Amino acid sequence: MRILSLLTSLLLTYVTTYGQDVRFTFEGDSITTPFVQDSLRGISGLEIVPTTGEWHLVSDRGWHFIFTNIRSIRDLGDGSHLKSAGKTPYWFESARYDAKGGMYFWTDEHEHVTSIQYGKAIRDSAAQTILKIPLPAPNKGLEGLAIMPSGALWVAPEAGWEGETNLNQDTITFFQYPNPLDADPVVARYKYRIDRCLFAQGEERTGGISEIVALDDRRLLILERCYDNTQKRVTANLYLATPDEITHTLRKELAFDFNRQFPGNVCNLEAMAWADESHQTLILMADDNFRVNKTLRNQVIVLKRR
Repeated sequence: MRILSLLTSLLLTYVTTYGQDVRFTFEGDSITTPFVQDSLRGISGLEIVPTTGEWHLVSDRGWHFIFTNIRSIRDLGDGSHLKSAGKTPYWFESARYDAKGGMYFWTDEHEHVTSIQYGKAIRDSAAQTILKIPLPAPNKGLEGLAIMPSGALWVAPEAGWEGETNLNQDTITFFQYPNPLDADPVVARYKYRIDRCLFAQGEERTGGISEIVALDDRRLLILERCYDNTQKRVTANLYLATPDEITHTLRKELAFDFNRQFPGNVCNLEAMAWADESHQTLILMADDNFRVNKTLRNQVIVLKRR
């Protein structure tokens, strides 16, 4: 009886921690709460460090902005919150801070090469490289990074690694580094079913993971989006992904459907980060690609976990 009670307790703990639904509600965006910041162009990555209150915004053309004391997205339009703005040699797609190791990680994607680097600061001249590879497909490099509380690093390609970006292949690979700061870090591989975009054109038909973020020490949130050139609109979904350590697969469940739950037009979503240590408020940002139209603008979205 004692063993049965223990098993029941463990099962209830697992269900409470990992089996509960994870869903989000729309709280507002930069249309309903307008702000103006013309210098925030081409934003492709966002990291928020709750312990310092710093918001790190990075661009795929090298810019790195640091904001402080942000209480609402309207504060991003107030220059007094801008702590620094500097050009770097990196074309960022993602940036993350590892509180355990005291390091920043980021992805860099130039015309033919994509890489993951880390350092004590995002502009660290002594940055180390974890991985550097040719682009698996045009404009489809290493897109998303997530740091778990344990310090483990997850890496997501935008549309798959080399040999995985074919339109008829719906399974791609995520990398997991349990100890990314090791001199020769071990990597585990997990299979993930990506949403291919048959309605899109050209390279966009392979689909796109634009960012990932850790929910807890086990699960990830994965942002996927596509551009429908015919209807001139962006489709996007936020998924909860749970790894199976036996089959080395990631099981995905819908957490927020931007196509049905978001009022108005979704723009070219590229960046995502938690605004709080309790992981209740999620901030998403769009890349305007240095243009302004229906789907290209510096949109900021706030989702609340329910």
